[in-house]
Amino acid sequence: MTVVEVPSSAHRTQTWLGGRFRLDERIGLDDQVSGPCGSSWEARGFSLWKATDQLLSRPVTIYLLPRGPVPRAVTDAVQAAAKVSDPRLATIYDTDFDEQYPYIVTEWTPGTHLEDLVLSGLPHPALAAAMIADAADAIAVAHRAGRPHLRLTPRSMRWDNASGLKITGLGLDAALCGPGADDPVAADTTALARMLYALLTGYWPGDEATALPPAPRHKGNVCTPRQIRAGVPAMLDAIAYRGLQGQAADAPLRPQTPAGMAMALRMVQRPSYRLERLESEPVTQPGGQQRPGRHARARSGFRLRTTLLRPAA
Repeated sequence: MTVVEVPSSAHRTQTWLGGRFRLDERIGLDDQVSGPCGSSWEARGFSLWKATDQLLSRPVTIYLLPRGPVPRAVTDAVQAAAKVSDPRLATIYDTDFDEQYPYIVTEWTPGTHLEDLVLSGLPHPALAAAMIADAADAIAVAHRAGRPHLRLTPRSMRWDNASGLKITGLGLDAALCGPGADDPVAADTTALARMLYALLTGYWPGDEATALPPAPRHKGNVCTPRQIRAGVPAMLDAIAYRGLQGQAADAPLRPQTPAGMAMALRMVQRPSYRLERLESEPVTQPGGQQRPGRHARARSGFRLRTTLLRPAA
């Protein structure tokens, strides 16, 4: 594999990988959480880049790995993830495991990280439920294909108003960052519940370092979403809170799974013109000015809006 540095100005050179991928922007240098492994990401010799695939004229994400042999866990994770097909999971495009400059090329995912989305303002609870239902559906697809994620964090999920949800790092982030979880199903389900909790409350209930404030606690226990934010439906409160313990909302003695969480979230949703109007149409402000609706959800080829039904008696 060849790495070429080409002068592009008096103060900058362009770096090319394999004669095809131009490194444009290093990701994570100014972030509180610098990579999938947190603050130790760059110290471990990794770096993450936004790049351009000149052959296909599209943006891509590149994982630059430390020089030397690529661990078997990483190559196995790449091969397994490449076999999982779901539009909500970032695709692996290419690899080069040359010992001098090993790298992995994946789909570039536009949009906003979950933690940045939360910091900009909480979405409607119905939209939060729809987002995590989509995420849980996608993770369930990966589990059925034998490839759990194992390192879901607020920065591995992005939301874009035009294209919807995208999850990055399937299996790969865990392989790069160290040993995975003993129970993959429990690990991914708990992570999904944590992200639902964050979208509902604005707080992070896990121990990982994030830009979100830690969830309030009472007598050592994380407060429920309804104790923090008024208006959270009781069923969503139960799904999020019990999911943190790995329990199904309707049967605490039964373990929760990504597929089970997706089903539970879908059961408290229905199509609603009212929410579509609230979330996607411009909002008229005093003086006649309009501002776009926030967190509008649109998908290529179809549009879906959801709101919540009251739980059945």
